Amino acid sequence: MDPLISFQGVHKGFGKVKVIKNLNMDLYEKEIYGFIGKSGAGKTTLLRILIGYHPISSGKIIYKGQDVTKKQHIIRKLVGFCTQENSFYPELTIKENLRYYGRMYDLPGKKLKEQVNHLLELTDLKKSKNSLAKKVSGGMKRRLDFAISLIHDPEILILDEPTTGLDPIIRGNIWKLIEQIRDDGKTIIVTSHLLDFIEKHCDRVGILNHGRLLKAESPNKLSKLYPKAKNFTEVFKAIVKKDN
Repeated sequence: MDPLISFQGVHKGFGKVKVIKNLNMDLYEKEIYGFIGKSGAGKTTLLRILIGYHPISSGKIIYKGQDVTKKQHIIRKLVGFCTQENSFYPELTIKENLRYYGRMYDLPGKKLKEQVNHLLELTDLKKSKNSLAKKVSGGMKRRLDFAISLIHDPEILILDEPTTGLDPIIRGNIWKLIEQIRDDGKTIIVTSHLLDFIEKHCDRVGILNHGRLLKAESPNKLSKLYPKAKNFTEVFKAIVKKDN
């Protein structure tokens, strides 16, 4: 299978500071790819490159065989980005929020209606579509954020710490939704410090350290590298320690 998007020898620096170093990475359709790394490893910069916010210093970005390194407008259209902060307007209803963001992306009337209805079903928000966003539960607010990030039907969804501040039950439900979004045809990139969920739900995991991608394998393959590790957190620490 050819990758959906490929990073080839990508470097990113700010002045003399090199943040991303010789990154080679492939992302495939319909996979959940987890990025993990210590603070300062380069995760935030990499996410900003992925959404087309930061141009790379050198290297190539290939999308479906096309070099899009200097075509950030193409990258932006490919990606939906859901941050840790809520992106909705609290005084609007759930449906009004989706319609508002859909119009921002210039979705035509019929397409907008279809996309809103589809996302309400996908995120299980249909029954609450006329509720003010500020009055729904924390889990529903998070699902609304996901729906907003998907309104323009991107191929790639980026989730930055998607379950921060949620209780364990809601957190589990959100991860089930992430899997449903993947099954709906999206490629998902997720960062999280909750490594047990990364291990359980990600198809592959990329480990960043000092701006370099150390490993990019399934959680099962990574765990087999360190059979004495008690959990995935110990696997992560062992891989990073070996690199330091």
